Amino acid sequence: MASWRELAPEVRAERAIRIILVGSESSGKTTLAASLAAHYQSRGDVWQHTIWVPEYGREYTRMLLARQGVIENDPDAPVHSAEWTAEDFANIAEEQQRLEDAAAAAGSPVLLCDTDAFATRLWERRYLGDASTAAFDAVPELPQRGLYIISDIEGVPFEQDGIRDGEDYREAMQRWFEEELTVRDQPWALVGGDAEQRLAASIQLVDEVLWAHFGGLPDDTDA
Repeated sequence: MASWRELAPEVRAERAIRIILVGSESSGKTTLAASLAAHYQSRGDVWQHTIWVPEYGREYTRMLLARQGVIENDPDAPVHSAEWTAEDFANIAEEQQRLEDAAAAAGSPVLLCDTDAFATRLWERRYLGDASTAAFDAVPELPQRGLYIISDIEGVPFEQDGIRDGEDYREAMQRWFEEELTVRDQPWALVGGDAEQRLAASIQLVDEVLWAHFGGLPDDTDA
């Protein structure tokens, strides 16, 4: 059987197990995504190519703030909030999906994503209400997910980085993720505790998904 790295990029993109980390603002999901990627990379062989996909929405937020002159107009404000449109969320969803697909084609048998187009739909709901569906319209179908991991806000203090304006929405956002993933019959798990506990629990969850799909943990000789 051909090795994983010998597979065509489009085949790797189809076969890679996509693990999506989601959660409210300042819930630790980005730290968890990076730590998970480092863990799998450390296994060597085919796993050294494990990729994690950053949240494009944060980059877009900074670009939007700059375009609107928000920081320039009030540089000393504790938090800077952009004015959002439906088109913004469509742009974010499309680019997030493009980045995910490109990484799936280039990486190992597991792909770790710090959010996805589905999460973008919920952020659109938070800012523009239930009637706005631009993110869904832009990316109506998603590749199969191996697992959604929700990073629990319990025990994680809100840390302001200058662009987070959803402290009062943290509990509601987490509830939305749990409810929407359940309604859509998507596999999900909530992980909590300190950083080490979240990482250990997530590794166990991801390994279980990989074992169920591949019948083991692939190496460079398996595809």
